[in-house]
Amino acid sequence: MEYSQRNAGFPGRDAASPGLPEGGTQSQSSGQPTAAPGTWPGVVPPQLEQIAMRENGFVLALWGGIGAAIGALLPFIYNVQIDGTPYPSGSVINAGDRFISLFFGLLLAGLAVSTRYQPAFRRRIAIASLVVSLLGFAGYCLFTLAGVAGITDQTGLQVSWYPNIGALDSIAGCAACAVAAIVMLRTPAPAASSAVPAGGVA
Repeated sequence: MEYSQRNAGFPGRDAASPGLPEGGTQSQSSGQPTAAPGTWPGVVPPQLEQIAMRENGFVLALWGGIGAAIGALLPFIYNVQIDGTPYPSGSVINAGDRFISLFFGLLLAGLAVSTRYQPAFRRRIAIASLVVSLLGFAGYCLFTLAGVAGITDQTGLQVSWYPNIGALDSIAGCAACAVAAIVMLRTPAPAASSAVPAGGVA
């Protein structure tokens, strides 16, 4: 009788213990929060990730397109040389080239706006924006590298230039739109009621 009373406070192995599930196995907790879908934990700084994830990539895509468009209006290249002789930048970049670059930036911004007001086609628009922005990024980078390395024109003259703030702004704008498109593809589309209010005004 004494032995039974002495061991009354020690339940058997099959008895449920506080903090343990029914099977008796304690779940291990790492103590670290689980990353939300569509994020890149440990890959990019939290500040940049927060900017990229704002409104599921819409803000970054919009400002990326606007930045690419503004880049067409800024000084695009400098130190243009033809066979070692300095020339004005207009000899390489004319008004038509600037208009094409401006239209390209506005196209990227328009695709960003379309994802806001056409949520049903958000994924398709994001794919199109990703393809267009990557093509633009590759084009601006190749143009920059060709100028730094120097090219030979049709007359046999050696032409070289260096990128200015406009070219760098366009490159950064295309990169931002590409990242925003990836964010849109990795995150769920917002509800139609939250994307466009009843009056049609955001």
